[in-house]
Amino acid sequence: MSIKHNESFKVSVIICCYTFERLNDIVEAIESVLTQTLTPLELIVAVDNNEELYQQLITLKFPNTRVILNTKARGFSQTKNLGILKSKGHIVAFLDDDAVAEKTWLEKLTKSFSPAKQIDYEFSSQKHVVATGGMTIPRWSQGAPPFWFPEELNWAVGGTYKGLPLHENQMRNVMGGNCAIRKDVFNKTGLFGTQFGRVGDTGVAEEAEFCLRLKTHFPHSIILFEADAVVYHKVSISRSSLNYLKKRAFDEGKSKGRLISFNQVKSPQLLTTENSYLQYLLFYAIPGRLKCFYRRDSLPKILAIIIAITATVIGYISGRIERSKIPK
Repeated sequence: MSIKHNESFKVSVIICCYTFERLNDIVEAIESVLTQTLTPLELIVAVDNNEELYQQLITLKFPNTRVILNTKARGFSQTKNLGILKSKGHIVAFLDDDAVAEKTWLEKLTKSFSPAKQIDYEFSSQKHVVATGGMTIPRWSQGAPPFWFPEELNWAVGGTYKGLPLHENQMRNVMGGNCAIRKDVFNKTGLFGTQFGRVGDTGVAEEAEFCLRLKTHFPHSIILFEADAVVYHKVSISRSSLNYLKKRAFDEGKSKGRLISFNQVKSPQLLTTENSYLQYLLFYAIPGRLKCFYRRDSLPKILAIIIAITATVIGYISGRIERSKIPK
């Protein structure tokens, strides 16, 4: 049974997509939103520079759904921004185009937000939730991850990872494929930075940059992890290889290298999540598996972690060098 949304507290859901190859996945993602226990005000499907995909999605005529086309710069940051500008809700929630949401996803993801009244976060004496992120579980196309792939690296395939740094269930930044943000904060912080973010299947860090900017403007605001807001993110066979892991880790490091060199981000939380996570890997994940070295998968998983760390560091250095060459 669906819960009708309070008229004073409306939610817009945005799904960004870019390739016709994922048409079936996009349809499944849309259907999972339209069958939520909490009915959204609207669903916006934002297509990134793909006229063929846009035209096809329009013909499908899903109820309560608008399909829009980004014809400006390619990339998910620009496409998300278009969706935000077109949205009518007090909250905007995001779901990946190759993910499926549990029926209670939206209800759980938005349960902690304050009423929809305008809040002056800079001067409010109360702490308000301005963004939430949910639990993203990888759904492997082969039924299970490769035997060498540890849960600590789930981020590489768009999932919530073991060792995620949380403080009182708060997180530094959300993951873009399973999150909700109060729309009124964009008025002060601006939209997602187009200097960051994915273009096609490459690039990351638009959510980290935005959330750091958000916390700079509103240091007492809360970004909350809602573990019960569950989505399942599909992982194709092409993303189940060691080569993909190395590429994804390199991209992650490069984006963070560019981020730390980006002069608009001056936050005390910069790289605290990464530092805490690295300590977890070095002092808990790797030693814990070394104690169980006799298990078939222990050493391969340790090796995968070391490869991911190395690729990330190399990418980070590359990002710092690349950013330093851009005139400020």
